[in-house]
Amino acid sequence: MSPAPHAARLFDVAGRAYVVTGAASGLGLAISQALTANGARVLLVDCDADRIDEVASRLGAQGVASAVDVADAQALQDAVDRFIGDSGRVDGLFANAGISGGPGFATAAGAVTGRLENQDSSHWSRVLQVNLLGVLNSLQAVVPAMKQARRGSIVITASIAGMQAEPFVSYSYAAAKAAVIQLMRQSALEMAPFGVRVNAICPGFVRTGIGGGRLHDPAVEADLVRRIPLGRLGAPHEIQGVALLLASDAGSYVTGSLFPIDGGALLGGFLSSPHPIDASP
Repeated sequence: MSPAPHAARLFDVAGRAYVVTGAASGLGLAISQALTANGARVLLVDCDADRIDEVASRLGAQGVASAVDVADAQALQDAVDRFIGDSGRVDGLFANAGISGGPGFATAAGAVTGRLENQDSSHWSRVLQVNLLGVLNSLQAVVPAMKQARRGSIVITASIAGMQAEPFVSYSYAAAKAAVIQLMRQSALEMAPFGVRVNAICPGFVRTGIGGGRLHDPAVEADLVRRIPLGRLGAPHEIQGVALLLASDAGSYVTGSLFPIDGGALLGGFLSSPHPIDASP
């Protein structure tokens, strides 16, 4: 029997190259920080040019900024091709970029605009361009190189709103996240013979800036924590462990899987008196 590998070796991503979309803030930033802190080189993709340059500066030589909208398939492909040419490889993709689509019908802000009869198809178009087609564009940008190398890890940021009805979010957001879960499953099946793994993380209510920062509103938070068994909202850094698992050899036999990171929200039910726990890193 061979000795068990040390955790540092098992989760090692040093010297590898990854693409992270939506890297300027929130979950994408947290993932990028985890990868670069552990020695990986990361293409930081975001449509916010000023912010992504600032992030790249903070992360140092391991971070390469690219101000690209994931809805622009050709611009994204060009950026990824340059990164692969410079790095000589691409080991993983975190297709994380997304927009909120606005508040859901069960919120005060979406009590009118969030209802089914008031859905605006033009608004849906932008949400689907980013949250669904942007994911497809991201996968297509890396898949040829991964197939040729016969290795790689693709991780899509979905949502618990793609797994169950979620009235806090918009119809368009929920529909897009449900669609990318099936996109993950379909592509995982195709890519498995090439040694490429495809999985999805499904965050619950994590305090980021998405949706205009609604999750920073104390009134919104107070309502949501009643639905979360751990009694608090999540923090972006709490996704980093799963990200390293899926990016590294620690997740070498995992594909086609969903990873809810939701404090137990999918368990259902309401809590009458949650007891928040500090989640500071």
